[in-house]
Amino acid sequence: MRWIINSFLILLLIACSKPIKTPYLTIDPGNQNIGVPELFYLQQDYQFFDRAMQKANENSFVFIKDSVPAGIYQLRIDDTPVSTLLISSSFPAVIKGDLNKYNPQLTITNNKETAALWNCKQLVKKLEDEIGEISSSIPDSVRSEQFLHSRDSIYSLINNKINAKAKDIKRLNNNFRNTLLPLLTIQLKAGNHYIFNPLTEADLIYETSNQLKTLYPDYHPVKALSKQVDSLMNWNLFNSITKEGRTLPDIKIPNAWNQNIAIDSLATQPTLFVLWSSNNAASRETSQQLMRWTRPYRSKGLQICMISFDTNRQEWLDAIKQDRLAVLHLSDLKGDESPVLNQLGLTSIPYLLLVDENKIIVKRTKILEELSSSLNQLMKN
Repeated sequence: MRWIINSFLILLLIACSKPIKTPYLTIDPGNQNIGVPELFYLQQDYQFFDRAMQKANENSFVFIKDSVPAGIYQLRIDDTPVSTLLISSSFPAVIKGDLNKYNPQLTITNNKETAALWNCKQLVKKLEDEIGEISSSIPDSVRSEQFLHSRDSIYSLINNKINAKAKDIKRLNNNFRNTLLPLLTIQLKAGNHYIFNPLTEADLIYETSNQLKTLYPDYHPVKALSKQVDSLMNWNLFNSITKEGRTLPDIKIPNAWNQNIAIDSLATQPTLFVLWSSNNAASRETSQQLMRWTRPYRSKGLQICMISFDTNRQEWLDAIKQDRLAVLHLSDLKGDESPVLNQLGLTSIPYLLLVDENKIIVKRTKILEELSSSLNQLMKN
């Protein structure tokens, strides 16, 4: 009997001495009444991970779990997303503040990467407001000759705002290079504006992807980013063929008499290459403005060469006659099947390539009027 009692006491002692699990996350809404918080873990999408327990006699909630993988989490209340969290090794973290699901005002302790993420999102929100103020200053109507100046001025203001916020976010990223913070910040957008434009910030995005692949090789969002980056790098390589500052590619295209002409051999003087098609509405609009708009530059030595993506020879020649395009014309008459667009690193028409006498591309655009500054500078020299 004594042996049974002693065994019971030992078991009771062991049970009572079992350590109490420490919560990895505490939600303290103060006096605010909220539903039960839940966490969702990001893989291909957000999947349910854990539900909080309310502390006895307290208006706070705790998340307790034996194993919490590092990753991106979404905090939800009543199945409504409230905030995004980065959880790694900074336990236990505490979130306090107003958990209003439409406009949460939160602070977090003992989780610096999440605090940095929220700071970045606040910067982006402020940027959205600043862009909205700039856009609201656009007049309802402007005279045609003032349109490009007004548009460029607005673009410049917006780009300056974006670049300033991008510098602030880069500084935060540098402090958390070994976390998943860069994965989320390089994808931030203010309205329709990327903070880190995939075309101009390709090197930064590529470097970030490589860093994350080393740290989190099996995490699905990192793998997904890697695939996007591979596609982006391939596109940038393709797109850079006729990037401003590059040499015009050596491509041969037939003329109207089926003689192959190397287009780089034409650029012994400032030359405007016009990529168009007689059955493309935007192309015809450009071609109908072309001769009038370029007249003052042609009188100073500008050469024009039009490269057509037609398939019907007669329709091509008729359009040249109708629009009075007394310039050099080239076409392989293969339309969309023509390899020329790919060889120039382009995917659509119309397009305009302005080349100097050294065969260097000085401007690439779709709009005639955008050539003004480059043409004035080029013809002055």
